[in-house]
Amino acid sequence: MISKLKLVILVNWKEDGNWSFLHLLKNKIQNVDILQPVSFTHPVGSQLTRLSNYLSEFYGPLLALIRRKRFDVVLSWQMRIGICYGILKRIVHFQKPPVHIIQDFHIDLTQTRWLYRIQIELMKMAIPGIDYFLCTSTEEEKIYSQMFGIPRSQIVFLPLMAPRSHFEEPDHPKKDYIFSYGKSDRDFDTLVRAVTPLSIKTYILSQKYKPTVPVPENVCILRGYVSGKDMIQWIASSRMVVLLLKDYRVSAGQLSMLEVMALARPLIITENMATKEYAVHKQTTLFFEAGHDKELAGHIQYLWNNREAAEHIGQQARQAALKFDDRRMEVFNKLLESCAMDIQKGERQ
Repeated sequence: MISKLKLVILVNWKEDGNWSFLHLLKNKIQNVDILQPVSFTHPVGSQLTRLSNYLSEFYGPLLALIRRKRFDVVLSWQMRIGICYGILKRIVHFQKPPVHIIQDFHIDLTQTRWLYRIQIELMKMAIPGIDYFLCTSTEEEKIYSQMFGIPRSQIVFLPLMAPRSHFEEPDHPKKDYIFSYGKSDRDFDTLVRAVTPLSIKTYILSQKYKPTVPVPENVCILRGYVSGKDMIQWIASSRMVVLLLKDYRVSAGQLSMLEVMALARPLIITENMATKEYAVHKQTTLFFEAGHDKELAGHIQYLWNNREAAEHIGQQARQAALKFDDRRMEVFNKLLESCAMDIQKGERQ
């Protein structure tokens, strides 16, 4: 029944054919299409392509609506795409609309800015135009169900997966440093406070980080661009990686977490609603509470002074990360079965 579905995925990037999730879907479903932004090759093409990628979050849903008779299921891969399509689906009434799934459905529960509140109101408008919600943790299933009145049967946690290439990376010689990185919702000040008395060489990769605490000589902030290959080198050659997140209530950091786990490096990470889905404390990672530099310092000292135990945690983490690919497809297959049943019921009515 799943194999006969006609599925379209709405994305805001130019898909180059290397997306492993898309290949897995095509093994399950005969008809999988992808609606992606228009790209340009003109000398100023890069600027036009970036603009097109952004605008695709608005024109992509419109194109999907116009072509709706071609599909059974519409999968919005980003929040804004899903909100736009959900609102359009509510405004334009038509018979037998495709089942609509939104992926990466999550909100920042700490935000109070007026602009973010407007985004939440738009989301509420879109919700009746969304049939299934894929969120970023099991804890959020309950929270969002209560906040937005979404039936629990229509919202489910979809695990992420590290890039397959990370698992194929050969072993790298280890060097005596701690590595930390990340773009959003990071709390590097806590790391600086933790390592200041430890005199362990620490590298923080961030173009945006502006320290509000004194930075000691053993901490180096890297501001330049780092390629994907060089990023793997930084992670894989470190004694350990520390990922610091601002708040338990914000689902962030899990993709970086999986990258580190796939490269078998010992990891210390802030526990939040999302990160706790992927590891077990003291078995595949060391968790600490947001902002607690003394707890973090204790974890760093333990891993630094117990190298064999640290490497064991890293290897266990890699084995754990390998299993999320199967879990991810298992969740998505069950969701597609629900979609097929919904479509079959609609045809009988």
